Parts: sequence; structure tokens; C-alpha cells
Amino acid sequence: MRSLVAGALLLAAWSASAEDTAAPVIDHKPVTRTEKGAKWVQIFAKITDESKFFPQVFFRYGSGEYQKPIDMKKVQGQKDGWGANVPIKGEVVEYYLEAYDEYGNGPGRSGSPEKPWRVDTTGEPAIAQAPPAPPPPVKEPPPEPRRAPPASAGLGGGRMWTWIAGGAGVGLLVGGLWAGRAVKSADDAYQQRLKDPTNSPSSLQAQYDANRSLGTAATVLTISGLVLMAGSVALWFFEVPPDSGAPGKKRDTGGSGTIGAAPVERGGAVMVAGRF
Repeated sequence: MRSLVAGALLLAAWSASAEDTAAPVIDHKPVTRTEKGAKWVQIFAKITDESKFFPQVFFRYGSGEYQKPIDMKKVQGQKDGWGANVPIKGEVVEYYLEAYDEYGNGPGRSGSPEKPWRVDTTGEPAIAQAPPAPPPPVKEPPPEPRRAPPASAGLGGGRMWTWIAGGAGVGLLVGGLWAGRAVKSADDAYQQRLKDPTNSPSSLQAQYDANRSLGTAATVLTISGLVLMAGSVALWFFEVPPDSGAPGKKRDTGGSGTIGAAPVERGGAVMVAGRF
């Protein structure tokens, strides 16, 4: 009879172990600090399993060796509640929870030997860390100013007045030379008439006055043309070409010059002198 009862108990135990293959489940809120003057780190957890289990607290002081584990006890009045008191020594206690059931299933853990929960036991209040300052705003580089094209670009490559003065000077000079040739022809005819005694003095005087007026016009045209051409030469050195404002280029304005003009017989003379 006794053998039958023992066999039944063994069969029941074997059946229960076959059904329970899971490790105990530990639900624990880690302790991070204790009050000043505390003697114990009070640890609580909710632990469940289908079979009987044996929870323990493994602890150490600082980063030293783990001490002898403490068995957790059932907390009265709390379903599935378990607790243990770890004695305080020093400023830091590190711990983790571990449990096996009666069939060797486990371990169920909260924390681990490599990553235990850390408790500050100094009793000092936690220093609130200010949130990191936001990064400074990224400043976008200002847009590059748009360069307006030179006002004189287009005609003469930036030397507009140079070409205007030079063109006008050439025109006046050609006119003066043509008028000078006309004066010479008229003067030759006048000299021929002087040799003819039949010509009246009044007509000779009129022709002389006409030749003199034409000569004056030729002189004015020639001098004006030469002055304008000399001015265009000077403007060539002083007027800014369109690319002179580009970075890295330096405009040389150190030149100086002198222009002179004077009437001469049957024409004019002009002089340009200086350093360019």
C-alpha cells in the first residue's frame, strides 16, 4: 500500500515538472537612491511561477566582488510580493535579482551580474541636470551682390568717349585738310589774277577776303580735329575698360600729360606730351 502511494506521488511530481518548463517571472522597479542615514536598501519585487521558486538578491559594494546572496522573503498582505533588505556600506550598492523554480527552470532575473542595478546610498539629493543647450542656428551666407554691367560697356569695349572724341577728331581733321587744299587752289588762282592787269581791284579784294575766310575755316577745323584726336589718346589711358573692376586687377592711374595746339600758316599744329 505504501509503495502505491509513493508511486502516485512520484507520478504527480513528474507530471507537474513536465508541464512547468518556464523560469520564474520577476517584475521589479529598481531602487536608485536611499534617504540620508538609511541602514538598508529595501528591495521589493512581484515574482510569479507555476511551481515553487527560490528568489535571491545578489549584491556588492561599488564595483567590488559580489557578497553572499540574501534570500527574499514573502511580503505579508501582498499577493506575489517578495522583499529583502541589503545592508548599506559605502556610497554605492549594486544588485540584481535571480530566481529558480523547484524544477531547475531559470534563472529569472531583474538586472544581471554584468549590468546590475546601481543605488546611490549617500542620501544626497539628485542634482538636476540642465538640458543641453540647443545648437546655434546655422547662418546662411549672404547672397553675393549682383554686379551691374559697366555703363559704358558695349561701344568701344568700355571706352565710349575715347572713340567718340577720336571719331569726331578724324572727321574735323579730314574737313580741315580738304578745306586747306581748297585754300591752296583758291590762292593759286588769286596769284594768277594778280598778274593780269585787267582785273579790277574790287574783285581781287573780294577773292582775297573769300580765300582768307576759307583759310580761317580750314585752320579751325584742323586744330579742332587734332585737339579731339589728342583728347581721345588721353582718354584711352584714363577711361575705365569694362573688366577693370574685376577682383585682382588694379587700374593704373598714374599717367599725366599735356596737350597744346596753335594755328600756323595755312593750318594748325598740336602737341601732346607727358608720361602714360
